[in-house]
Amino acid sequence: MNSLKIISLNIEFNKHLDLILPFFRKENADILLLQEVLEEDLEFFWQNLQMDFVFAPLSKIKFHDGIKTLGIATFSKFKIIESSFMLYRGSSKTIPVIYRTEPEKMNRGILKTFVQKDSQTFCLVNNYFTWSPEGNPNLAQRADLKKLLKLLSQIPGFVMCGDFNAPRGREIFDKLAKVYKDNIPEDVTTTIDKNFHYAGDLQLVVDGLFTTKGYRVKGIKVINGVSDHCAIIGTTYNII
Repeated sequence: MNSLKIISLNIEFNKHLDLILPFFRKENADILLLQEVLEEDLEFFWQNLQMDFVFAPLSKIKFHDGIKTLGIATFSKFKIIESSFMLYRGSSKTIPVIYRTEPEKMNRGILKTFVQKDSQTFCLVNNYFTWSPEGNPNLAQRADLKKLLKLLSQIPGFVMCGDFNAPRGREIFDKLAKVYKDNIPEDVTTTIDKNFHYAGDLQLVVDGLFTTKGYRVKGIKVINGVSDHCAIIGTTYNII
């Protein structure tokens, strides 16, 4: 039975590239599912990791040195045979131009990627869910969750990783966990890195690794010291 080693990580723009690159090289994962990726850094990752990739833009961010496109990206050592980006917030015709302090105005969607290893195909979903103040559920998150669940229901089986901006133990995360398996170990109390995150030690599990019945994940580790969020590492098996 084939398997893929995966890493999911919110890399926080280009702030931690000096930490992220050696971490990725050390872990030598087959798949990287990254959030808060700047389009201008895709070449950097390609040059240093030599992995096939797909990118989905979510917004254009106003930085002090110009406007930069931000999105989610999935990298693979194996051939990407198909990918698609499906929005559940915003319009595919418009990429909003926002300040970093306006995450509520960002488009949101899932980047679905099919990867083939030998003769087996894996479906990976990269998600950067709708932001809300202090991680509390609001009308926007509730509306977007309904749209997200509808999109996900059209995919027969998958592994879904990402920054969900909704803590485990609260409404949004727990509704997802009722439909899909939450693979983050119960003894993990946070996926926020207190040394890098602007808000400090939040003790919130906001990053997730969900699976449908056709997939199994083992060896999950939550690693800090690489970004303002922790990296989620695991090995997934397609058991269909």
